[in-house]
Amino acid sequence: MFVKSGFAAVFVAVTVALSHSGTSLACEGPVTSFSGKQTIRDDLGIDGALLRDQDTSPYNADKVWYLPTYTGNTIEEYRTMDDFAAGKVLTTYRLSGSTGSGGMAWWGQGHIVYNNALYFQRFPDCLSYSYDCSNEKAQIVRYDFSLRAFTALQALPTAQLSHWAAGPSYVYLAVDAGSVWAIGLNNGIFQLTKLNSQDLSVEEIIDTEFADPSSNMPPFISCGKFYSTVPDRTVQYGPLASRTTLIFDLATKQKDTSTRAWYCLPTEARRYFSINSRENKVYTVESNALVSYDVTFGGSYLADPATCAI
Repeated sequence: MFVKSGFAAVFVAVTVALSHSGTSLACEGPVTSFSGKQTIRDDLGIDGALLRDQDTSPYNADKVWYLPTYTGNTIEEYRTMDDFAAGKVLTTYRLSGSTGSGGMAWWGQGHIVYNNALYFQRFPDCLSYSYDCSNEKAQIVRYDFSLRAFTALQALPTAQLSHWAAGPSYVYLAVDAGSVWAIGLNNGIFQLTKLNSQDLSVEEIIDTEFADPSSNMPPFISCGKFYSTVPDRTVQYGPLASRTTLIFDLATKQKDTSTRAWYCLPTEARRYFSINSRENKVYTVESNALVSYDVTFGGSYLADPATCAI
């Protein structure tokens, strides 16, 4: 059910960065490294997404939510990360409708949880009813766990559903400075949409004028910056790592394509890459295992991946 009505529909990639004071609590500079890999579970496959609340409220500090497939309508909630590792489900939430029937199922793995609400990309109607997706917009939904109800639905004005053989490209969500950010595409160009975290009204649209490089790692937003990466190596036969192709400052609109910031991450394809600034962690899937890395903010970027132990 919706507790409010009259929202426009949309398909997009969303990113959210959080804070009550206007800046993310963990921000001490740009994202400079990922380290300290920990395996959480290795029995869930590659299609799920583990989420933790990016708000600072102690009520949800330990909770875990899990969406087990890249599209579906049943969300699992766990009391703690230990309970998640042990498979002890606390409760479940079922979204109305189902995939393929025009309901409110999610699509992709770019979701976030913020202030006890789930934000996700809605499964596109064009796929539900088998018509061309090229003229359809992405839809972002806010689902309140306390109310067990949808409270907002917003269509992103410039984020199109890019049609490809297996369906549209996904949208990724993030929280930054108390707003939700949606990362979408328009004719292959990254479009960043800032949304109000309560009603999903559009607060700002940024055309990065930068093309999606079709990377092994989803684009992400953290601490006021947007990052796009590609797999690369500095020398022939050297370690293959991830490096930035674009670092975009959301406040100044400065576009940095000259900096090559290297990240010591395996270059296998991944659709799920969720940074939680409250914990200084990123959750992702590697080799069919759900893993986490510690995120370092500030300091110097790694200039040469030769030291990466990948």
